[in-house]
Amino acid sequence: MNTRTLWLGGGLCLLLAVTAAAGPRDGAGQAGILELALHGQALVARLTLPSSQVVGFDRAPANDQEKKAVSDALARLGQARYVVEPLAEARCSVTREQAESALTGEQPTPPTHFTGRYAWHCENPKALLAVDIPLLEYINGMPLETLVMGADGERWETVRAPRTRIPMGDQDPDA
Repeated sequence: MNTRTLWLGGGLCLLLAVTAAAGPRDGAGQAGILELALHGQALVARLTLPSSQVVGFDRAPANDQEKKAVSDALARLGQARYVVEPLAEARCSVTREQAESALTGEQPTPPTHFTGRYAWHCENPKALLAVDIPLLEYINGMPLETLVMGADGERWETVRAPRTRIPMGDQDPDA
């Protein structure tokens, strides 16, 4: 990885952090938040999901079954392919996949969240007309407030299963 790529990735992460600090659109409530940014050959995603929607509670796990539920959720969310899947034509390869939750700490303070950070290097970014979001099938109907940032600007969109594909620009990937 060269210095330019590291600077670009850092810049995209900063952009996502600033956007996240601003918060989701009004009325997001118990929705999850997915932020996607495409710049050059880098695709970056940041995910925030309410713990109560993922495992059914937002406090420290009370028993082995709840600890396993947290562990299983982190294992699934820790793999980019279960969260966001770029179109195959873009030839993207995962360069970062990470998930965490305050539920693994000693005294989590509600409300708690699961968060994920993911990055891809895309050999053919012009072919990245859309991404599939397999996560939507896992989170059982929870909507995702999705922010898409790219060459066409930025837009918020609410997505939920069964619709699991979101365009990365103004074009319709299913046309």
